[in-house]
Parts: sequence; structure tokens; C-alpha cells
Amino acid sequence: MRGLEGIKVIELSTFIAAPACPRILSEMGAEVIKIEPFAGDDQRTQGPGYGMLRDDIEDPAFDMGGLGKNWVSVNLKSPEGLEFVYKMLETADIMVTNFRDKALVKLGLDYDTVSSKFPHLVYGHMRGYGERGPEKDSKGFDATAYSARGGLLSAFPQLGENPVNVPAAFGDWNASGFLSAGLLAALVKKGKTGLGDKVVINLYHVACWAMQHALVARQWGALYPRSRKFVPSPSNNCYKAKDGIWFLICQANYNAYYDQMAKAFEIPELIGNPAYGTQELLHENKTNGYVVELFDAAFAKKNFEEWAEIFRVNEVPFQKVFTLDDVLEDEEAYANDILRQVTYKSYGTRVIPTSPIRIKSVGDPKLWTSKPIGYDTRDYMLQYGYSEADVKRMVENGSVKQYVGEKLEFDKLTSSSATLPLP
Repeated sequence: MRGLEGIKVIELSTFIAAPACPRILSEMGAEVIKIEPFAGDDQRTQGPGYGMLRDDIEDPAFDMGGLGKNWVSVNLKSPEGLEFVYKMLETADIMVTNFRDKALVKLGLDYDTVSSKFPHLVYGHMRGYGERGPEKDSKGFDATAYSARGGLLSAFPQLGENPVNVPAAFGDWNASGFLSAGLLAALVKKGKTGLGDKVVINLYHVACWAMQHALVARQWGALYPRSRKFVPSPSNNCYKAKDGIWFLICQANYNAYYDQMAKAFEIPELIGNPAYGTQELLHENKTNGYVVELFDAAFAKKNFEEWAEIFRVNEVPFQKVFTLDDVLEDEEAYANDILRQVTYKSYGTRVIPTSPIRIKSVGDPKLWTSKPIGYDTRDYMLQYGYSEADVKRMVENGSVKQYVGEKLEFDKLTSSSATLPLP
């Protein structure tokens, strides 16, 4: 056994938050069968929004949530199509969906129906909002349920600035990890009892979990958004070096390291001066802004690499504020298989992040790019006992869709820890 080898996952979902979860499970070794409508997952339409041409064969925008899967296309409103899905669920371990309740009930794929037919099945449901409350039946997207309602848009910018533009699907990717964790916990229960369970994650809840420092601190008067010029702890803040490079220091215990920082940063106003030596005093006297000004002036006297050496010698946690271009060129990301190379005929070499989880028995996971709609329909129908005549009949009566075209090569992703693919 290698990780989740032998575990079968049926995916009935769209866009990113739910599809990203089976992708994570596939990287752990699970077999994932993605069921799409004839028109395909709506995420297949998103490439132009990221500056990519839409292509039914090569689609980097779709690959982000589609790596490592097998592709079946079924008309869920067709009795024969639904029966095919039930056959797959009968032998599956996990089902993942993000359809809304009304649609699931209408299709016969809601939890009550599925669990009564297949009590062994672990059922994962990704939602925008919770199962209770006024928004329970609302559409919920990353931008709305997570970033807007979760407080990120208003809390992230500097004080007095407009709401930020959070990168697309920021909350989706984070929520998928929580759904994966819940499914694995339910899988453990299934291993002990033989019974499945229902796992529910919603984007709004995940946002509040991520924002809990701010939500808890706000109840004691902390201001959000805030300015870097008036942060509670000057030693946990961003600063700019003489050569214009921004960096962040994160010396969490200001009180313990005050004297060391005053000397290392060569700030005479602070050396031997206990008046600014604790966060409590800064808060009481409202002098944290003054200390930030002193830090600003000190850091403006040396270039970033000079400060980096000083930080290393004094064991001050720090990091340059990376741009996305910095990340794409970062040796650390390739040495640890964080960014994986993909070779496209239309685009050349590009990279896509892998999931952060590593299992020793799996190692760096084997991955392949997404496939055209219905690419694996015929193969899975034959696996589940349908004949070639059945496949032909169900294609003709509109129950399933089968890819028609040349056989394609999809195993394009290789782990490469030695080379950086981008200039």
C-alpha cells in the first residue's frame, strides 16, 4: 500500500474549492473519477480570465484543480446515466460534491439518498455558507463567501486604502485542505465501523478560522485595517532597506529581544532605554508608532543583504517580501517539489504548485494534466460491466458522453528538484 492506494473517490463538483480536494487525495494515491456534465465543468471556461487561450486539450487554468484525475461525462438527469453513477458509488469510498441542496435532492444525490443506498460511503460536501442560517441555500464563491464576508477585503489593506484584490480562489485552495482532512477522519471511522459519514465544510467558516487572530483581538479594541506605522509590535512588521527592498521581521517576543534588537539595529535612542522596552509600555504610552519610526530610519541606512546577514547572526526571523516572480524563480520551491513543471505544446514549460502534504510511501506524487470531457467514459463503463453495445447505446440516447479523437499523452508532470524552468 502506498498512501491512499486502493481508495476510490467519485467527484461531482465544479470550479475549485471542491475539485481541489479530490486533487489532494489523488496526490496521496487515491483513484479519482471526475464526473462532468456534457458541457464540462464551469472552470473550463475560466482560462481567458487568466490570460490563457481556451483549449479543450491543454488548459492550465483547469489543470490547477484537475491534476491526477480520470474523466467521465454523464447526464445525471438520465435514469441510465444516474444508474451508472450509482454503480460507481457502490464501489467507491468517498463522494465529493459542491452542488446545492435543492439540486442534489432533485438528482437523487443528496446525502440522505446516497447514504441510505450506500451506508459505507463517506460523503463530502463543500458549501459557500453553512447548513443553517439565512444563506444556507445561496450560491457561495471564494470571492463572496470567503474574501468579502470573511473580512479579508477590508482587513488586509493598509489603513485608509481601498479593499484589496485577493488572488482568485485564495479561499478555495485553503478550504479544500479542510475538506480533505475531514474526509480522511471519516475514512478512519469507516475502517473501524464499516459505516460512512458526512463531512461538511463551508468557505465562510474557513475564512473565519483563518481570521481568528483579528476576530478575537478586535473584541479587545484592535483596529483592522491597520497601518504598518502603528502596529502593536514593531518587531513584527514590514520595513524597507536602503536599496528599496521590502522585508518582514517577525521577532514575536518584543520584550525578550528588545535590548538585542536595539544594539543589532544600531538605534541609539533605544539602547539602554527601558522606556520602550515592553509592548505593555508601548501600548500604555502609545509610543509603538515612534519605535516603528526609529526602526524605519535604521533600516534605511543599509541595503537588504547587509541586514540579512545581521538578522542571521542575531537569529532574527526575517524574509524578503517576495513578488510572484520571486516565487517562480525560488530554488527552495523546486528543491522541495512545491512547484512542478508542466510542458504544454501551446505554452511551453510552465509550473503548477503541488499539494503541501507528503506521505513517505507515496513520495513526490505522480500527476497528469486534465483530460477532455468524457475521455475515460468508455473505459470506466467497461470496468463496471457495460458492453461496447451498451456504451454505444447510452452515448446515442444522451445518457453519457464519450470523447472521440486520438489517444492523448497526459503524463506530463515530472518532479524536478534541480532545475528552474523559468528565466
